[in-house]
Amino acid sequence: MSLANRIANLFRRHHVDREIQAELASHLAMRTEDNVAAGMDAKQAHRSARVTFGNPTVARERTAEADAALYLESLWADIRFALRQLARSPGFVLTAVLTLALGVGANLAVFQLLHSVLFGHLPIPVPEQLYTIRAAKTPFDGASYLSFAAYRHLRDAKATAAPVFAHSWIGDGVLQQPSGASSRIDFQLVSDNFFDALGLRTAVGRFFLPGDDSRLTPEWPVILRYSFFQQQFGADPSILGKRFVVNGLPVIVVGVAPKGFSGLLQWNAPDIWFPLAAQSTIRLGTAFDSLGPGFGVDLDQPWEPQPTIFWLTVLTRAPQAVQPALSAHWTSVLQSDIHLMASVTKDPQERAAVEASQVQFFSAANGEGSLHRRYGTPLAILMAMSGTILLVGCLNLANLQLARLTQREREFSIRIALGASRARVLRQVAMEALMLSAAGGLLALITGRVMSALLLQWASGRGRPMPIDLAMNAETSLVAGLLLLAAVVAFGVLPAWHMTGRNLPSIENARSGKQTGQTKAARRWSNALLAAQVCFSLLLISAAALFAQTLRSITHAGTGMDRDRVLSVHVDMRSTGFASQQRDLNAFDSLLLDRLKSLPMVQDAAVSMCDIPMCGWNTFFHVFGHPELSDDRLHGEENHVGPGYFRALGIPLLEGRDFNEQDTLKTQRVAILNRAYAHQLFGDQNPIGRWIGYNAPPGDHSFLIVGETADALLDGPRNPAPAVAYLSLTQDPAPIGTIEVRARGNIDSLPAEIRNALHSVAPTLPVTEITPLALELQDGLTTEQLLARLTTIFGALALALAALGFYGLLSFRVARRTSEIGIRMALGATRSQVQSLFLRQTAFILFAGILPGAAMSLALKSVLNKLIDSPDTTNPWPLTVAVVVLASAGLLATVIPARRAASINPTEALRSE
Repeated sequence: MSLANRIANLFRRHHVDREIQAELASHLAMRTEDNVAAGMDAKQAHRSARVTFGNPTVARERTAEADAALYLESLWADIRFALRQLARSPGFVLTAVLTLALGVGANLAVFQLLHSVLFGHLPIPVPEQLYTIRAAKTPFDGASYLSFAAYRHLRDAKATAAPVFAHSWIGDGVLQQPSGASSRIDFQLVSDNFFDALGLRTAVGRFFLPGDDSRLTPEWPVILRYSFFQQQFGADPSILGKRFVVNGLPVIVVGVAPKGFSGLLQWNAPDIWFPLAAQSTIRLGTAFDSLGPGFGVDLDQPWEPQPTIFWLTVLTRAPQAVQPALSAHWTSVLQSDIHLMASVTKDPQERAAVEASQVQFFSAANGEGSLHRRYGTPLAILMAMSGTILLVGCLNLANLQLARLTQREREFSIRIALGASRARVLRQVAMEALMLSAAGGLLALITGRVMSALLLQWASGRGRPMPIDLAMNAETSLVAGLLLLAAVVAFGVLPAWHMTGRNLPSIENARSGKQTGQTKAARRWSNALLAAQVCFSLLLISAAALFAQTLRSITHAGTGMDRDRVLSVHVDMRSTGFASQQRDLNAFDSLLLDRLKSLPMVQDAAVSMCDIPMCGWNTFFHVFGHPELSDDRLHGEENHVGPGYFRALGIPLLEGRDFNEQDTLKTQRVAILNRAYAHQLFGDQNPIGRWIGYNAPPGDHSFLIVGETADALLDGPRNPAPAVAYLSLTQDPAPIGTIEVRARGNIDSLPAEIRNALHSVAPTLPVTEITPLALELQDGLTTEQLLARLTTIFGALALALAALGFYGLLSFRVARRTSEIGIRMALGATRSQVQSLFLRQTAFILFAGILPGAAMSLALKSVLNKLIDSPDTTNPWPLTVAVVVLASAGLLATVIPARRAASINPTEALRSE
């Protein structure tokens, strides 16, 4: 048959049916004639021919299906029939579509983030050749930074063609436009060959040139990130040549980075890139490490000429084949820098280990950072949880589908009696499942997109979302397709396979339309599905309770500070140049504090140089009279604070005195240690009156210890209290970074009053943020918050699905057993006995599901204890609460069908039969 005829058959199906029927009748007549010729009578010959050819309807359908075009028409008929069937069950359709949308969407959202964190590559050519160069770790932070001198040594080594380029950490800044509008931005300092070495092309303008990286420039050239270019300037190409002010520095826009490129750091993205030389202005401060004040470090001078300040990440593009030769050559080039790093340690063995450091290469194809270490395991846990919620949803739908198919027993019996095969019935049911999956899949894509953005925001904490590309890719599309296919099989095909594999009602019962209760096998299947749903729901609910309890324990644990009544006021006096405009920083600080303390709601206020958490700078103090102390005991953290700092934060003073106004530039320099540092340096001896200093003898007699405070969790509630030395800002004036304000009562209305009060003293004071200290301390809990929030959502969804499962199954059984219930009540059964009949079924299913679910939950707690730092894995309350909540939900969901059963009128029930 030609293609044209096949296509034409789609539009003349009735004519084709008549032709097929006529042809079949012709074959039947010829067979009958052959049987008569063989000696049969006419009636017997016709019956034998009918038996040989089989059901004429089936034969006609098979003949039609042999034509591809007619098969498509048959498929279209199945689609129309499926839509009609689904239209009769709007509740089931809504439940199925929402379950698939939420279940598959949650899996897509978590998978997308997990795939980006573990396998996402930078949007640059050949990212596999990008490596960071590391040698000896910095002495205090243990970071992989290099000094500018070390970077120049590597870049000037001409023995290789591998490019060497560098960037700083990301810093905070203020951008001021000619109109006077200002906004907070993030910036990064990069070498002039940074973008060219990455193989990028500008979206607008140009990248840096060698002449741009010069201190003599009157205005600094900058390059904008494409997303910042869109959001801040509306993607206007005329931005080139525009002039702005960043941290008091005049800048001119020379280019825009390509779309999709957000830098090399995984968790943060700069808005603006500066040349490295711009650091010489001391207006663009970023993260660093150093050998400390004892080695002549001066942070108020340009960092480029100071080989003792480490602030650059250095990278190269090099195939693996040339890396051994590069490592040997660059190790020899960096010998003077490695020797300088080794000189800070007192331990001969440790010094020898640092001296023996070799240049190593670490892949940066996925970007720099440790997102995979921080979020890899939590996201894998969430991936397992989201898969479990989809499994729970499919179990629920499978049970509802089995009940729905049981109501269609009459239809299936008649269709099979008319000659339809089991495969034909399964195809029809599968078509209905495919229609539901298609609708659920479309909603899942939308749900996944929304949830992935929400997950990214939760994982990023209070800061801007991490620069992770959440666009759909081939891997995500494949996962979506596989999940939907698995769902179709789980809740569509398997129940139908089970339904059509058992004995259906006889044709007589089918004709009468008589409804009977479920068979024992069918009840066992339904109970098993619901018990499995209870089991996995308990697993999700107990996990949600566990993570919620863990987060609550961390956030409510004592920190050694009065975090609930303290506001942290962050100011940027150094990078904006505001501090350089003040003649007397101590006098200015006193003016600010006096004005704040005059507010009725302010109990106390004090200043410090850095923020909480992760406030203190890593430092190194020698102890007078004890040169034998090891480096580990001398290391600690350092913060410079003003008088009343401990009182404002609520940190108890254990021994000695606080800083006061008598501690001036002309008096003996003093220090206060916390209990951890005092014990680390002096053991159980009283530290008051002892001497410490930055340098080895005789430089260890610089600071007199006048006080000892209690320990506080300054590095966040997840970390132990650090060893901290506090120095006086009044003796060493410096730009403050934070004002800690202690309130008398509720702090909600205080930020606006504080901002107005500060601006009344200094209208141009750059106040960047006013945040409750309790909220600041939660910044390091993004992982715990992410797990608690998402598992709580999963647990609530699982609980709702379990309640829906009990309600649906018991309602179905009440409807199927109406006549039985009527007979029971006619024979004297009471309403309470009828209700208990169904409540006992629910209790049995709950017991069958909770028992293995509890065992799995205990095993999960053990696994979580190994995977993540969860202090509450031995707490029995999360599992107990999960069992009580799930059992209560199941029993409450059964009450309505049970009461409906108890209200059946026996007379009406028997009359309906």
